[in-house]
Amino acid sequence: MATNETYTMTSHNLLNYSGLLFNKGNVRTPFSTMIGGRQKITNHPEFTVSLDYTSQGGVSQPAITETASLTAPNAQFRTRNQSKNVTQIFMKALSESYMKQSSMGTLSGLNIANQTANPISEKDFQAGIAMQEIARDIEYTFINGTYQLGGYDDVANKTCGIVNAISTNIIAANGAGLGLWLVAEAMKAVYDANAPTSDLVLLVDATTLFQINADAKDNDLTIVPNARNVNGIAISTLITPMGEIGIKLGECLPAGTALLVNTSICAPVHQPVPGKGNFFLEELAKTGAADKYQIYGQLGLDYGAEWYHAKITGLSTSFTAPTSAKKVYITSPVPTVEVDATLTDVTLNKASVVIDATATATPVLNIAPATAGTFAYEWQSSTTSTGTFEAASTLSGYQTATVTAPSSVPAAKYLRCKVTSSGSVEAATLYSDVIEIVAA
Repeated sequence: MATNETYTMTSHNLLNYSGLLFNKGNVRTPFSTMIGGRQKITNHPEFTVSLDYTSQGGVSQPAITETASLTAPNAQFRTRNQSKNVTQIFMKALSESYMKQSSMGTLSGLNIANQTANPISEKDFQAGIAMQEIARDIEYTFINGTYQLGGYDDVANKTCGIVNAISTNIIAANGAGLGLWLVAEAMKAVYDANAPTSDLVLLVDATTLFQINADAKDNDLTIVPNARNVNGIAISTLITPMGEIGIKLGECLPAGTALLVNTSICAPVHQPVPGKGNFFLEELAKTGAADKYQIYGQLGLDYGAEWYHAKITGLSTSFTAPTSAKKVYITSPVPTVEVDATLTDVTLNKASVVIDATATATPVLNIAPATAGTFAYEWQSSTTSTGTFEAASTLSGYQTATVTAPSSVPAAKYLRCKVTSSGSVEAATLYSDVIEIVAA
């Protein structure tokens, strides 16, 4: 954004025409307009946007005995933190030559008798356009501005916009289109930060506005058009599980980003020049055959406590039209169509194990799973059939389905197998029947 631009009006680079004037430039400023009714004044480039502190409590039930109450508890200190922003200069210059001022009767294009040039006053017309451009620069800055404190005369102050101000309540869409539950999640983030959920307005670009309306149609939701207005800006209303919010087509938003803004705490902060005001047109020193002017103003954004707002990032930048099918939202992971199998029993292929022979444990399932589950095996041994069984780590393959008996009958000659299931099979742990190692 240029901070100082000059428009020189001469008779040859600015031709006169007759007829109605139409502006094809983009001068929409919805965010600046919505917060314009709460203007503030400062006499310093820096100003406070919030004073933050954190209070405790509400996480557990106090349990203070009478004895403990006889001694005062240790003192606690609640720290505070001040957040600030700055005003910055917005400035443009105009220059109208004497030749241009004396040539307003010269018309170009279609020239019919008795027509007059439009506009009548070139200076007023150009100054009006310059103010529209400044308003658009302000809108862009209030949305996207990056904070910078000048500190020196040759370093510009730059006010922080709402996008960069929000650092707490950030919802990642991961490429999805904007829908009801993403908006509700952003509102929940505001609520969880102990901020009010009233007066919230969702600023979206055209694609995202289309997408949330498509989501509403798919799910029989209602977006009430122009249900209220904020400082003359018509706002539609969306009803969510967290309450009502406004929806407004925004400007200058980063691609794939929607903003949930509490407009009741945002305000433009003016830093007027004494005796002149703010955004005034004044004549500059004469240096030739032209009248020169400048428009000068200093303005910053007070966004209040940044955790009063939220932003949704990573939204899809393409539009998916609504379908005839209805979407179903759930709050838990989507279940698979398969039915989990249940481990019900473990059998062995023999009642006893002859020395140097093998025994195999086979899980028996009451339902075959669509996807094979995972089974973990551990052979265990004991000195008695009803005693304490421990892992038979001296046996070959004691953590597999099949175990090889020792070469001689051990003291702990009774075996069983512990089988643990997981994965597509319902989690369970069962033990096989006890078998005995006998001599051949």
